[in-house]
Amino acid sequence: MEAVTLSDNDDWNQIKDLSQDERIKIGVERFMELLDTKIYEAKDMLLERFEYICAQPAESAKFMYENGLMAGYDGISTRSALQHGTLSLGQIGLAETLQILIGCDHTTKEGMELAKRIESLFKQRCAEFKNQYKLNFGVYYTPAENLCYTSLEKFKKKYGVIPNVSDREYFTNSIHVPVWKQISPFDKIDIESQLTGYSSAGCITYVELDSGVKNNIDALEILVNYAMDKDIPYFAINVPNDTCLECGYMNEFNDHCPECGSDHIQQLRRVTGYLTGNYKTAFNKGKIAETDDRVKHVGYME
Repeated sequence: MEAVTLSDNDDWNQIKDLSQDERIKIGVERFMELLDTKIYEAKDMLLERFEYICAQPAESAKFMYENGLMAGYDGISTRSALQHGTLSLGQIGLAETLQILIGCDHTTKEGMELAKRIESLFKQRCAEFKNQYKLNFGVYYTPAENLCYTSLEKFKKKYGVIPNVSDREYFTNSIHVPVWKQISPFDKIDIESQLTGYSSAGCITYVELDSGVKNNIDALEILVNYAMDKDIPYFAINVPNDTCLECGYMNEFNDHCPECGSDHIQQLRRVTGYLTGNYKTAFNKGKIAETDDRVKHVGYME
């Protein structure tokens, strides 16, 4: 069937008689056009910021320039060093985007097909910008520590609560499988590894285990090797680690120490790309909710 296209002035009266499949196709095409426009706008904002920073004298970061922390500095212009940096277009919420557009996320065949089309556009445009401006434009699959919550709140205020889109306190990290999905660590790696190659500025894939691996190093090695075989550039294995600051007991116990009953505990979690002491106080409401919603990835390869 040929694609159906509509002008910006079309309204519900002009599409109400179309089939659901036709409406979805129109919605996807409109989204891709809008996304392309926003990518170009993001490029312009990055260039404006880059020019502003390049206009600053080396004295604004004297230690950095004089000690060679920015390679390429010629002693004259900060641009000589800054041109080797990265101009990144970050993104979050791929799963929710797919859910809005086609009613499923990238854990399905249909969702993955559209996900690859979206990520391919990011990669293609950044490659074009890099060639045009001779600067390192790249796609960054960000965890968005604050934006995951603030953007969700703005979305909810404008569009309301939509199941599997805005019915939680956060948007999903970049191209990650939604944290509430029951899935094996191998399946999660399989899915996300299909998209990590579209990122040239940085990404992370992690799996959540239900216990530590100090007594099962073979399992740890299997997971790491599997991720490497799938060409995952940055792979992390998250294990629970709580410490009682009264008696020193260590394990996963969350609310209070099972040994001495103290609630004076430290909860060590990898919430984003790094470890934090107590995620209950170190992050905003959205990131805390996302961490609490994470299921343990268990199961084996078939």
